[in-house]
Amino acid sequence: MKTILHAAGLALIAGSVSAAIPVGRGEISASAAATVTYDSNLFGTNDATGDTFGTLTPRVSYLKKAGLIEASANAGISFLRYLEQTELDAENLDLDATLQITNASQRNYSGLVSAAYRESADVNTDINARIETQATTFIAKGALITGPRSQVATNANYSDTQRSIASDQQILSTDVIYAYSDFFYGNSLRIAGNYDTLRTSGENARGVALDQKSYSLTGGLNRTFARDVLRFGFNYGYRIVNRSSEENPDRPARQSGSILSVILEGPFLPAKYFPKITSSFSLSYQSAATPGINDDGSKELVGTLRLAWEARERTRVRFSAYRTQRLAVSDVTVVTTSVQLGLDQTLRTNLTGTLTAGYDWSTYDEMDRDDNVVSASAGLRYHFARKWDANLTYFFNSISSNLRESTFDRHVVSLSVSYQF
Repeated sequence: MKTILHAAGLALIAGSVSAAIPVGRGEISASAAATVTYDSNLFGTNDATGDTFGTLTPRVSYLKKAGLIEASANAGISFLRYLEQTELDAENLDLDATLQITNASQRNYSGLVSAAYRESADVNTDINARIETQATTFIAKGALITGPRSQVATNANYSDTQRSIASDQQILSTDVIYAYSDFFYGNSLRIAGNYDTLRTSGENARGVALDQKSYSLTGGLNRTFARDVLRFGFNYGYRIVNRSSEENPDRPARQSGSILSVILEGPFLPAKYFPKITSSFSLSYQSAATPGINDDGSKELVGTLRLAWEARERTRVRFSAYRTQRLAVSDVTVVTTSVQLGLDQTLRTNLTGTLTAGYDWSTYDEMDRDDNVVSASAGLRYHFARKWDANLTYFFNSISSNLRESTFDRHVVSLSVSYQF
C-alpha cells in the first residue's frame, strides 16, 4: 500500500507541471487514478474471503485527428496492493492502439485497424474461481462503395486469451459482405460469407482441446421504413462446422445446418407517438457460433431488445433484455437470458448518478447446471474541479445454482479519484 501512496504523490506533483504535449500533428496527454476497493468475495466461493485493496493507474494517451488517418494509442499500468491477501498483489498492463480513416462519410471507402493487450484478474462465475488473464485482440474493418447502389465490406476479429486456470482460447472471426440497395421493390440485397476458427488448450472437465473451423453463407433482403430510420431484415443461409472427433465421439466431426435471422434495427416504437423513447430489437435462430464440448449443434433463439426513455430533462430510464449463446472458460456452451432496468440521473451539472438492477438465468450444456443471478449496482460521479473527478460505485451479485459450490454472494464497493494532466 505504501508503494501506491508514494506513486500517487509523484503523479500529483507531475500534474502541476504537465499538460498535453504536441507531437507532430497530434498530442500526448496523461492521467492518473487512485482507487480504494472492498471486495467481500475475492475468489467467488460460498465460503467468502474478503479484503480491501488499493489501485493506482497512471495512463499516457496519444491522439492525432489531422490528415487522412486518425490515430490513437493508450498505455497504462495498474498497481494493485492488498491489505491481507498480499499474494494477489499485481501490476497489470493495459495497451491499445487504433488507426482509422477520417471523414469516411465523405469518401467511397473506410477502414479501421486496432489492437489491444490487457492483463486482469477477477472472479469468473463459470468455474467459481479467480482467474488471471492476459488478453490480446486484433480488429480490422474495411468497406468500399463499388457503385451507386452497391458496396463491399470485410471484417476480421481475433482474440487470444491466456488464463492462469481454465482453458486458453483463440478465436478468429472473419466475414465478407456484399450489399446492393433497391434490389427488389425497394428492398436491399445482402450476401455474407463467414470463416471462423476456434482453438482451446483443453483445460476442461473432459480434458479435450477444441479445434473447430466453420464456414457459412447467408443471403437476405433488408428494407427501411419510417423515413429510413427503421430497418427490417430477413436472412437465411447454411453453415458447416468441422470439429475434432474427440470433442463429441458420438457424433460426426462434420456438422451442418441452416441459419435463420430476423433483425429489426432502429426505433421500432414510432417517434411520432413515442418521441422520448429510443428502441432497438434483433432476433435470430441458430446454433452456437463457437460450440462447446458435446454441444450437439441444436439451434437456440437469441436476440436483444433495448429501450431508453428520456423521462425528464435530467432523467433517463433504461431497459434491456437479451438471450445469448457463448463459450464458457470451461469450454462448454452457455445459454443466458437477462433483463436489466436502469436509471441515469443528473443531480447537478457536475454530479451524476446511476442505478441498475438485473436478473439473469443461465444453462450450462454438458454440466447439468442452472444458475439464477440477481444483480444491482449504483454509482455517483462528481466532477469537483476542472481536471478532477471522483467516482463512488457499489456492485452486488447473488448467484443461486443447483450446484452448491456455484452459489455465493458478492459485494464490491469502490471509491476513486482521477486527474487529467
